[in-house]
This record gives sequence, structure tokens and C-alpha cells, in this order.
Amino acid sequence: MMKNATRASLILAMCLAAPTTSRADSTTYGVLDDGKSRVTFVSDAPLETMTGTTSKVTGKLTVDPADITKTKGSFKSPVVSLRTDNDLRDEHLQGDGWLDAKKHPNIHFEITEVILGKKGSAALKKNKETKVQVTGKFTVHGVTKPVTASGSVKWSDAGVHIKAKFTVTLEDHMISVPSIVRLKVANDIAVSVDLHAVAK
Repeated sequence: MMKNATRASLILAMCLAAPTTSRADSTTYGVLDDGKSRVTFVSDAPLETMTGTTSKVTGKLTVDPADITKTKGSFKSPVVSLRTDNDLRDEHLQGDGWLDAKKHPNIHFEITEVILGKKGSAALKKNKETKVQVTGKFTVHGVTKPVTASGSVKWSDAGVHIKAKFTVTLEDHMISVPSIVRLKVANDIAVSVDLHAVAK
């Protein structure tokens, strides 16, 4: 009996001495249509700077705080929710000559990869911002193109807060700027994303 007790003690000691890996589980977060998230776009043309926004953003995000590079997610906003503080301009923007909301009702972004900086850690630290680059598929006007966004992720008990910026070229999405407004509408549009996601 003494030998059995000794053997059990040795096995227990070996188990305690073995290295263990702590890993947080992946969690699915939802971006809700509650006005807390926002997408902003800026057209900086020679004769006019136009800023538009929407707070109608929905989607989901799967994050493993132990390895942010495994993050997946997709988000969308209705074209009809875009606002530029000019009702007539909004009507034109959403019309068939521009974004064509009837045929292509949503603007969509899907994350394909999260890239860390040279000194970046794959593990998120609670309540600390982590700088990242995100590659994804951006769809507008029915045309999908790859984009690379620079931004940050902050993980907390309240959820995940994402900020990102990237540039969209209208011609890439089969949106032609008429010559009559070419000095007022830029071909390259700066997009900023501010998303708040909560655990589902």
C-alpha cells in the first residue's frame, strides 16, 4: 500500500510540474444597430470636402483574446443610411448613378486576416489597445475588392472596441465620377470605422 501511495504521489508531482498552456476561449461578439458604432467617409476634392456618416452598422466578430490573429468577422451598413447633411446630395448618392441602393442595398466588409506589428503580441491585454493591420474584402456597388486597414483593438469586460482606417477608390467599384463634378468629388475616399461589439 505504501508503494501505491508513493507511485500516486510521483504521478501527481509530474502532472503539477508539467508546463500548462492557458488559453482564453474564442467569443462571438455582435455589433448592434444601437447607434454606438459609426462609419465615416471623406471625399477631399479640390473644390469641396464632403463628409458622410452612418451609425447603422451591424455584424459579428469572433475573437480569441489569446490569439488575435484568429479573428474573423463581417459587418454591413445599408446604403440608404448614409448621410452627408444635404438631403438632395444624399438622394443622388443613393441613386442609380452612384451607389444604387435599390440594386446593391448594403456596404459590406469581411475580415480575412489580422496582422501584428513587428513587436506586437498575439494576445490581447484587457483594457489595453493593440495596434493591428487588418486585410479584408470590401463590397460596395456590388463589387468586392481587397483592402488593408490600419487600426487598433481594445478588449474589455464591456466587449471589443475596434478602430480602423482605409481608402476606397470609386473606379475600382465601377462608380464613375461625372466630369461635371470631378472637382467636387474625389476618386479616393477615406473611410474610418469605429465599432463597438458586445458578447452574444
